Amino acid sequence: MAEYIPIHPGDKEFSRLMIAASESIRDGDSARMERVKKEFAEANISLFYNAESDTIRVLKKDARPVDFPVSRWTQKVKKV
Repeated sequence: MAEYIPIHPGDKEFSRLMIAASESIRDGDSARMERVKKEFAEANISLFYNAESDTIRVLKKDARPVDFPVSRWTQKVKKV
């Protein structure tokens, strides 16, 4: 979709994709997560989920990594 997505919670496109990623993590929907990762990849952004800390790491070329708690983007509870 977008060739440039700012890594900022106030950006609508970034927020939409992070919500989709977080909900796919909670639902265990790997197909949906792959679609989200593909959209981020078009903007040279990679996502990595850390189950231990329940965070999503956002990596962009030539930028510092940014970690976001999954709970920031969804109200769905983590399955134990």
